[in-house]
Amino acid sequence: MIQEFAKKHNLPKYRIDQFNQQFFQQAIESFDELSNWGKDLRDSLKEEVEFMVLEQDRVFESENKDTVKVLFKRKDGQRIETVLMRHHNNRNTVCVSCMVGCPVNCSFCATGKMGFGGNLSAREIVDQVMFFQRRLVKQGKKVTNVVYMGMGEPMLNLPEVQKSLEIFTDPSKLGMSSRRFTISTSGYIPQFRQLIKDGYRGKVAISLHAPNQELREELMPVAKLHPLGKLMKALDEYVELTNKRITYEYVMISDVNDQPKHAKQLAALLSGRLAHVNLIPFNPIKEEVYERSSGNSIQRFKRSLENVGIPVTIRATMGDDVDAACGQLADRENKHHTGIKIGNL
Repeated sequence: MIQEFAKKHNLPKYRIDQFNQQFFQQAIESFDELSNWGKDLRDSLKEEVEFMVLEQDRVFESENKDTVKVLFKRKDGQRIETVLMRHHNNRNTVCVSCMVGCPVNCSFCATGKMGFGGNLSAREIVDQVMFFQRRLVKQGKKVTNVVYMGMGEPMLNLPEVQKSLEIFTDPSKLGMSSRRFTISTSGYIPQFRQLIKDGYRGKVAISLHAPNQELREELMPVAKLHPLGKLMKALDEYVELTNKRITYEYVMISDVNDQPKHAKQLAALLSGRLAHVNLIPFNPIKEEVYERSSGNSIQRFKRSLENVGIPVTIRATMGDDVDAACGQLADRENKHHTGIKIGNL
């Protein structure tokens, strides 16, 4: 954001360093607080560069205060949602969106029901994190983790996702370790391979949700384009290169993918692989009649995997009372866009 301004005004490097220190590290709340720049230079900056390109629309906080969801408005009037999750171990995780809506259209996800309204820029992704960073700094805290698990499929907006990662990990800006990032994908193999080829070494989460090709196709149209067998091969290549385990996200839907046979199939699929399964109790959405698996079913499924040595956890549901939990992000007031068929991407 500052490079073009610096080039136009022929600013020396130390001015850029001053800006980065105050904007990113100190998390100032306006350009007026850029105290190590003179007033004339600050005024020029305010005229030519927007402090935020996203506008806060509404804020929702869960009853137990551990989750905050913000509805942001873009310049074109469309809205996105971003979530802050406050964990008991002092982690503060921001779940960022990379698109307006999502073109993938997984059957259990409210975001997919919105259709696709466009990709976000790297600046819009960074704005989401900085919004929460400014508020946390006031409390003597900071954003500790970023997960690309909000609206949209990161692999289908890969260039802007990568640019945002460069800003987050740049030592002169936020300076976050790559270990603090998780990128989730529903399984776009060519783009995933490109991400790894370009040097990404953060965490990877795969939206799996079914243990076989047939059921996965029913739940996730992407499986028709990128079959499970080919996806697992690409993931094996990543593990061999990095020796890092993959997190497999598995939403638990009653009588759909939570039966003993499904647990047995999932165990067979992941046996011998460096894997961790994250069981996600289905979060109800208005657009589908699916029901959450019972607590007993989820525990039984968990034990089936543990009995064959596969690490597994049950995700704690956070923010479902404000529609901020996994699969619930959807600006239902935003009617400006229509769906794009997945085969056209």
